[in-house]
Amino acid sequence: MSKKNQQRKAVRRSVEEARRITFGKMARLLLKSVAFAIVLTVLVMVLKAVGVTWVDNFWIQMGLVLGTYLLVYPVLMSEFRPRREGGEEA
Repeated sequence: MSKKNQQRKAVRRSVEEARRITFGKMARLLLKSVAFAIVLTVLVMVLKAVGVTWVDNFWIQMGLVLGTYLLVYPVLMSEFRPRREGGEEA
């Protein structure tokens, strides 16, 4: 029973640490977000330069931003997810 309590406490500590907002985490989130915006902007510019006409539509661009954001969201927010310790058992 004691081992299970220790595991629960370790998991709880890991979750609390992951949720803690620090300057480093916010700086990494900002850098990842800026990189995401730059990559997306370059993608739209390249598509326009190639001659893809449907990219000129504002709503298509917003859909593209939303779709890629939903795909990249786990990477952007990985700083606030608890780290998995090796050897987890079900």
